Amino acid sequence: MVAAVRLHRGAPMQFAPGPRAVRAGDYIFTSSIYPVDERGHALGVDELRGETTPSLIEVQTRHCLEQLKDVLAEQGTTIDRVLKAEVHLAHADDFYEFKLVWREFFPKDPPARTTIEIGETLPFRAVRINMDAIALAGDSKLERQILRDPELADPIEAEAASLAVRAGNLVFCSGFAASDFKSGITVGKQRGFPNYGNDAVAQATVGTSLEQALECYLYESDLKTFYDVDATGLRYMPVPPCRASMGVKGLLVPKACFIASLTVLVPDMEHVKAESREGISYHPVTSRKVNYSPTLVAGPWLYIAGKTAGDMQTVHGAPAGLPHHFSDIEVQTRWVMEFLTRQISANGSDWDHCHQVRVWLTQPQRDYRGFIRVWREYFPDPACAPALAYVPAMATMYPGPLIEIDPTCVLRG
Repeated sequence: MVAAVRLHRGAPMQFAPGPRAVRAGDYIFTSSIYPVDERGHALGVDELRGETTPSLIEVQTRHCLEQLKDVLAEQGTTIDRVLKAEVHLAHADDFYEFKLVWREFFPKDPPARTTIEIGETLPFRAVRINMDAIALAGDSKLERQILRDPELADPIEAEAASLAVRAGNLVFCSGFAASDFKSGITVGKQRGFPNYGNDAVAQATVGTSLEQALECYLYESDLKTFYDVDATGLRYMPVPPCRASMGVKGLLVPKACFIASLTVLVPDMEHVKAESREGISYHPVTSRKVNYSPTLVAGPWLYIAGKTAGDMQTVHGAPAGLPHHFSDIEVQTRWVMEFLTRQISANGSDWDHCHQVRVWLTQPQRDYRGFIRVWREYFPDPACAPALAYVPAMATMYPGPLIEIDPTCVLRG
C-alpha cells in the first residue's frame, strides 16, 4: 500500500495570494521569488556610482538567493539541499554575472537548473530575474544524489548546474540545450535527440529512462520546430509525460531549438507510472496526435499536464464582438481552473492536496492582474493555496490561449 503524503504550507507571500513554500512529503516546493523590497519595489543600484557598483543582475540575483535561504529556513531546511531551480532572466546577456553569484551559493554539487530568457515582462517593474526551487526537507532521510555520466559533456563550468539530481524516487533534470558546453550547439537536427532530457544519465546512473518521465516543461524559441520535437519524443517516451509547451523569448545557447525540463521516476513496487484518462473530455494523442499525457499517477504523486482554455480546436474566451466588456484572461483562467478542478477530483485529489501550480501567461504585463483576480476566487485565503510559480512566455503551441496552468498534487489519503 502506498503511504499518503501530507502537505504543510508555509508563510504567505507578500505580494501574491499564496504561500512562500509548500512541503509535500520529503520535498519543499517554493513559489516564485522576486528581487523586491518590503514595498514591492525592485532592488536597484546607485546609478551615480556607475561601474564602481555591483551590476543590477548581481544585486537582484543575490537578493533572490538570500530570500530562498530564508524561505527554506522557514521550512526547516537549507540551501545546500536544493534539488532543482527554475530561473527566468529578462536578458540572456545577464547569465554570466548571474552565474557568478549562483556559484557563491552553490560552490559544490550544485542543483539541476533550467534557465530561460523571458524579456522585461515580470510583474514588478525593473525586475530582471525570478526563480523557484525544489529542495529536500531538512529532516528527510532521503539522499541528495548528484548524477553524472562520463559519456556526456560536463556542464559545471559553463552552467554551474548539475545534469540531474536524484532524491528518493524522483530525478530532477536540468533543461539544457544539445551542447558540449564549450563551443555551443554541437548536435544538428538529424542527430541530436538523445540529448533530450539526459537519458544517458538516467540509464547509466539510477536504472531509469525517459520512458519513466513524469513531467516536462518544453521551451522553444521558434515554435516552427514544435512538430519535429513532439514527434521525435515519442520514440523515447511511448507513454509520454505530462507536459506544458511554451514559446519563450530566447534560450541561453544560440541556435538551440528547445530545452526540456524533466522530472523522471525511479520506479519500484510502490511507485509505478500509470496514465489515467479520468476527468478529461478528449485526449491529445487521439484528438490531434500531440504526444503528452493529460494525467499520470506514480505512487502518491498526481501529475497534471499544462492546460489551456481550449480543446486543440477552439479556444474558450470572451465574446469577440464585445472586446471591452469582458476580460479575456479572466474568462480563460476561470475555464481552465474549472476544467482542472474536475480532472483533479476525478483522479482522487483536490486543490487542498495540490502543492505547486506553475502558470504561464502569453501577454504577461497585460494579463497578470486578471489572472490574480480569478486565482483569488479559488484561493481567497493565501494560507490554503498551492505554491505559485509564475513564468512569462511568448506563446502557446497554437494561437489563442493566453494562459497555461500546470498543477502537481498528491492523492487524498
